[in-house]
This record gives sequence, C-alpha cells and structure tokens, in this order.
Amino acid sequence: GYYEGGPDLGVRACLEGISPEVEEKINVLEERRKEANRKLLGMLYRERLKETKHIQWFDAGDLYAGMGTKVVGQFCSFLSYQARLIKPNKYILGFVNVPPVIPKWGKLKEKFVKASVRVPKPMQQLIDGGKLPGAVNLLEKASEGFGMADGHQYAANVVLPADRKMELLKNAERIIK
Repeated sequence: GYYEGGPDLGVRACLEGISPEVEEKINVLEERRKEANRKLLGMLYRERLKETKHIQWFDAGDLYAGMGTKVVGQFCSFLSYQARLIKPNKYILGFVNVPPVIPKWGKLKEKFVKASVRVPKPMQQLIDGGKLPGAVNLLEKASEGFGMADGHQYAANVVLPADRKMELLKNAERIIK
C-alpha cells in the first residue's frame, strides 16, 4: 500500500487505532501480496531458479508493483525454507524493479532494482566461521561504486541501477571464491 497512501493510513492507525477502513485495506493488500507470492512461486517451480556457482537467483520484475520493494526480501526469506526448490549450499538472491516514482518525493532519474539476499540455514555456520562472506559484506563489496547495501550476515539488500544486475552477480561470484 506504499504507493496507495499506505504510509498516511499507517500513521493514522497509530494515532487513532485501526478503523474498519484500515482493516479492510490491510486485508486487500495482504491478499494481493499473497497472490503475487503464489505466482512467483509457481513460476520458480516451473522454471527453477537461475544459478551461478554459489548463487541461486530470480528476477521478479514488476510482479510486486505497487507493494514497495521490501516484499522481495520477505519472499527470499520464505524461499529459504522451500527445501524442494532451493539448494541449501547457495545464497538466495531476488531482484525486483524499483518503481520510478517515490510518493511525496518525486520521479527517479534512472531505473533501479532492489536485490535481496538470504542465506540458507546450512550456510550460516560457514559464515560464522569466516569461510564465506556474510550477506551484507557480499552485497557491499559486489555493488561497490554503484549500489547502496544494508543488512546483516544472513539477510541483506542493495539498490542498484537496473542495467548493473549481471555485474552485481559477477562481482559476487568473484568475491565468494
């Protein structure tokens, strides 16, 4: 609901409580997100995730349009528990398009994507032991000079120009080796 007055509605709910209008909006938005998740999950079961040596990845494109970019990270987290779909020894990375207009701020000058990374459970010990880079370290280094990364060792994200997705993946592979 970020692009449909959601932040204003959220502030109002905090100040005045959750009204029937807010409750209805929450239900509609939650159903829309679940439907997008179902579509993406179905697509990934049919087509599988793309893979490099150490990364399994997908591009959601505009599938989550109107929902804000945080949803791709939530989906990557969900995906990390889908044992029949993912490989437990590879980072999970998902791309989503950043909408060109930021509400109450303006239009972006170029096209951006957000990439979210999640670390499957079996890899977390390798990160803790210093054998693999943590998610945020990986994205900070892989996007150096063109992206803005944030997060922690098992979950992180980066916003970068849309035309540099493959560069991010190549850089990440080089860093992991």
